[in-house]
Amino acid sequence: MRLAMLGGSFNPIHIGHLLLADEVCHRLGYDKVLFVPVNIPPHKELAKGAASWQRLDMIELAIAGNPRFGVETCEMERGGVSYTYDTINYLGKKYAGKMEGKLGLIMGDDLVEGFEEWGHYQELPLIADIILARRICWDGTQRKSFPYPHVELDNGVLPVSSSQIRAAGSGKQDSGAVASWRYLVPESVYRYIIQRKLYGCTDN
Repeated sequence: MRLAMLGGSFNPIHIGHLLLADEVCHRLGYDKVLFVPVNIPPHKELAKGAASWQRLDMIELAIAGNPRFGVETCEMERGGVSYTYDTINYLGKKYAGKMEGKLGLIMGDDLVEGFEEWGHYQELPLIADIILARRICWDGTQRKSFPYPHVELDNGVLPVSSSQIRAAGSGKQDSGAVASWRYLVPESVYRYIIQRKLYGCTDN
């Protein structure tokens, strides 16, 4: 089994996350992608609006029915600050004998700039196959080079982010923000958010 992981806050999970995971399966031949919700991010503050267990609930709702998708809760169970290096080592042991080759680490090109601030960043390409995916629409000249072994994923890019959804739900109309967010998440996730009034969202 070829296995890859996609980490993040998923606050909330949206169609861009799902498309990216599906592209990894179809374009690179991975059999399964594990969504790994972070416990405490090491380089940014986790936005408020949903508890950890609610973020997990939304992932499970979003991936239901797709056998290629799974969820891994090791970072939440470990507690404290979540480090990708620890997660990769954990998954390598958990799937030893079941996984073909190294674990695929899906990483958005929006994270290239701060990659060298990651814990054990020099060792990550040794223990995982880095899959560098497009998350934002570069013009081909702006992105900082990534001088580490990796595979470029020529994936489609949807201009959607969790922060946009949270802002729209709370009624903020900042420049470039969306006013309607219902179809940026799966229907099951939309109903979950509305029923619990997460992020200040209401059904209107």
